[in-house]
Amino acid sequence: MPAVVVLGLLLAADQPAVAAAVMDGSPTALRAAIAAGADVNLKDDEGIPPVMRAASTGRLDLLQILLAARADARATTGDGASALMAAAFGGHAEAARLLIEHEADANIKDKQGRTPLMAAAVNGHLDVVRVLLKNGADAQGVDAGGNTPVTYAAAKGHSDVLDALLAAGGRWKDSDLAMAAEGCYAEVLARMLKLGASPNAVRNGRPALVLATSSDCADGAKLLLDSGADVDRSAEAGRTALMQAAGDGRASLVELLLEKGADLDAKDGSGRTAWTYAAMGDQVEVVQIFKKVREKKP
Repeated sequence: MPAVVVLGLLLAADQPAVAAAVMDGSPTALRAAIAAGADVNLKDDEGIPPVMRAASTGRLDLLQILLAARADARATTGDGASALMAAAFGGHAEAARLLIEHEADANIKDKQGRTPLMAAAVNGHLDVVRVLLKNGADAQGVDAGGNTPVTYAAAKGHSDVLDALLAAGGRWKDSDLAMAAEGCYAEVLARMLKLGASPNAVRNGRPALVLATSSDCADGAKLLLDSGADVDRSAEAGRTALMQAAGDGRASLVELLLEKGADLDAKDGSGRTAWTYAAMGDQVEVVQIFKKVREKKP
């Protein structure tokens, strides 16, 4: 269909011509819309600028046309999300590079304080992380919740991104280790413990060991215990890792925790022991383990 016809249909449908051409992925229709004087920065019905739509799909051809027509590389949505953040989140390194060349801010933040570097880190896009760092992205930036790019990488287990961020001056917090424990990312745990993160790190009142146990993360729990984690450190209402493992029926974790000296008689805030948790959850195998431990006691 000729470009002018396509353009006519778009206009007749009362759609922003540029936005519709980008949504359709049509360079021909996009050029025709621009030639007809359509606004390259007019947002679509969802409030998203065309440059952001193109960036989110990594369409360099569309991005090049838009930017050559003076589309704003810094355009944002109502919540502050930017084209560069969309490119970073989607893993489109070349799109990110092109936007930066057209004056996109590598440290732009949305209304929650999140940056493109955080968007790339959370999805493990190492190539985008490198592009952003090379162009001045702040490895120590903090979002509204106090999270850094390192936090985003650790929370999703991206050890290669973590390494790149730390090499660029990024900083970790003990709570980042707790997030890695909850996600059962043993490689990230090992790195952070080696760097000096506390094996007794806490997140939302829950120690890393309890978080690893609740995620059935035996490798993570062993790493934490071997690094000096307090086996009986409790979470909310006094629940210990042994209680968590017992209630969930994690027999191998129960054995590991007992081997490391977990207190079978410890009580939570309601007076319940690990044995109580196992019984309440009808965890027969765990109850049998506890019985054997009792039988061995003098």
